[in-house]
Amino acid sequence: MAGHYDLDELYSNTYTDEDRLAFENQPTSRKALLPAWALALFLGLTGAHRYYLGHVPTAAVQSVLLGGVVVLMGFELTSVALALVGIAGAWMIIDLFLLLSGTLRDRAGHRLRGFTKYAGICATVTVLVLVLLLFVALVVGTSSGASL
Repeated sequence: MAGHYDLDELYSNTYTDEDRLAFENQPTSRKALLPAWALALFLGLTGAHRYYLGHVPTAAVQSVLLGGVVVLMGFELTSVALALVGIAGAWMIIDLFLLLSGTLRDRAGHRLRGFTKYAGICATVTVLVLVLLLFVALVVGTSSGASL
């Protein structure tokens, strides 16, 4: 069965001029990528980037989730609060990837202004920040002074 396929054609670059024109002719939002990205990177747990893009219901869910973490920490339910922080953190990282891939758009579904110009550098900085945070977490976690 594999002998019937033209593998060169199957694995060739299929991005055509029509695809490029279709991308360039998409409506562009008044909202810009850089503020949305900065809000997602630094205030992502609060849902600030989703408020900025007009996705108010899901932004409110993110805010309530973070508020729940604060309340649970106040009641000393640390393990449940940490689980919620994990969920909120995963949601934030997923939103960063969706934003930088162009999938997370404004409320009207329009591509963010400046996406083609800034998405690459924003993705690079995002990866560097996440690696730095992982390194800090590993250092703090291994130097906590706990003995076995």
